[in-house]
Amino acid sequence: MRIALIGAGSMGQLHLKVMKMANVEIAGVCDIKQEILEKVKAEYKVPVYTDYKEMLENESPDGVIIATPPHLHREQALYALRNGFHVLLEKPMGADIYDAKAIYRKAKGTNKLMVAFSLRFHGLFMKVKDYLDNELGDILFQWHIALGRTPRNEWIKDKGKSGGMINENAVHVIYYFLWYAGDIKKVYGRCWTLEEDATIEDNAAATFVHKSGAISTLMQTWTAQHRWRKWGLQATNGTVTVDGYLGGDYRISKREMQILEEGNFSEPVEEMYLRQLKHFIECIENGTKPMVNEVDGLKVHKAVSALYRASRSDRQITI
Repeated sequence: MRIALIGAGSMGQLHLKVMKMANVEIAGVCDIKQEILEKVKAEYKVPVYTDYKEMLENESPDGVIIATPPHLHREQALYALRNGFHVLLEKPMGADIYDAKAIYRKAKGTNKLMVAFSLRFHGLFMKVKDYLDNELGDILFQWHIALGRTPRNEWIKDKGKSGGMINENAVHVIYYFLWYAGDIKKVYGRCWTLEEDATIEDNAAATFVHKSGAISTLMQTWTAQHRWRKWGLQATNGTVTVDGYLGGDYRISKREMQILEEGNFSEPVEEMYLRQLKHFIECIENGTKPMVNEVDGLKVHKAVSALYRASRSDRQITI
């Protein structure tokens, strides 16, 4: 299996590391920064390019991973799909809902697009979903609170490039809200911008009403004075609490105070990306539809777009 990479920044470097762990042949790497390409060529001994079209034409990989900033996803994903390549596209699908719709239309029915909502492959999130399916019943409400600081990516504070804090970052959370509780039908929320050099929101609070009747609540800031993160849910037959995000103390309990499982979850972050990559490869080999695809990507973008509209209009938005 030969996989090419477009975008070798921080996420791209992680994808390269995981490809090496999986014994995948790196067909080529494209980036616009020469210093990054020199480092990649020295470490991985692979062909490097500054033009992704040239790379795909010359190397003819089995699949391509796109790990560039969101505003570049539309052009790159459409080109790759148009030319028959299997694509693993880093979240989000694009900088806005229009990018997402364009990619959705091109990918629909092809089984060739996988969107990298990596929590689908994370050990703790998979564990909770398994308990929901087999022990805990239907979700009544779930929450996610994330207090942190703005990442250092040079493009992330630019609305035109990242699409916003919710669009670029919180889509992971919105995805698992959908995965756990089903489609979202109504959204209400508020966004704020505190940093003077930012054109994105750096604070947000949102309530998502699912078609099932479940309620999901997200509160996030990139201007916190100290970090704090917790998530959990209340279902018809039990409760889940996690003190952390990808790891930390967790407890899963059932009615009558019965603790099903508890402990401190710890897993190298590479593990979920390794599972994700293996699934991508299996889909290429078998011609099957990825479990995280253009349908999921568009649903998440619709929820994000509804939140931004709700904040601007100060009213509940129906999807």
